[in-house]
Amino acid sequence: MPVTADHPAPYAPASAILALIDRHRNKGLQTPVDTDVLARSGISGSLIPRTLQALQTLDLIGDDAKPTPILEGLRLAPEGEFKARLAEWLNAAYADALSYVDPATDDEVRIRDAFRSYSPVGQQSRMVTLFTGLFSAAGIAPEKPKATPRKPQRSTIAAKPTAARQKGPASKQQGNGNPAGTAFSVLPPALSGLMASLPSSGQSWQKQDRDRFLHTFGAVLDFCFPVDDRPKQKQYAEQENDEGEG
Repeated sequence: MPVTADHPAPYAPASAILALIDRHRNKGLQTPVDTDVLARSGISGSLIPRTLQALQTLDLIGDDAKPTPILEGLRLAPEGEFKARLAEWLNAAYADALSYVDPATDDEVRIRDAFRSYSPVGQQSRMVTLFTGLFSAAGIAPEKPKATPRKPQRSTIAAKPTAARQKGPASKQQGNGNPAGTAFSVLPPALSGLMASLPSSGQSWQKQDRDRFLHTFGAVLDFCFPVDDRPKQKQYAEQENDEGEG
């Protein structure tokens, strides 16, 4: 029967209807075409009632649940004629809606308006989806283009140099804030370590810390550079004698 506003319109998924047509073309549907046949054909349980109703309303199965001449004609159609046979069937089934819209040119809003008088009202959006899906399979309604992912736009603003690039490599610091690699590094290790314990420039320290540093500094200084009160010439002479004997 043609789809009209006088009877409940079909609103099953187009993929389910097309899958059953394809199955009948390639394997054949068992008869009667009932809930068990649809379940074995891969139709989910929640879609079986509306799919059966759509098959009957679209004249694909009769009241006896057997394939109609229309479904048999689609099964027997050569591949090159299949879309044309689909179009013939749909033009007859949707003759009422096609008097208001052209699926080849009208957008979904106009097609939606053509189904506003159809029932059940709450399923009108699914009716439109079925309508456009079937006509797309017949090559009449243009398929919706797939959304292409948007490429991220490159920023035209040059990236600001990081703080590290602006200031140059940061110098490593000792625990007290004194930078490593200063002139202290050329001193003997014991003396260098002691000098590194000094507070940073501008900082203060307690008198007891200062006195302790001075006391330690004298001992470390004497250890690193022993005191020799002999005249320089005598020291040099002894060194030359030691080298000559060696």
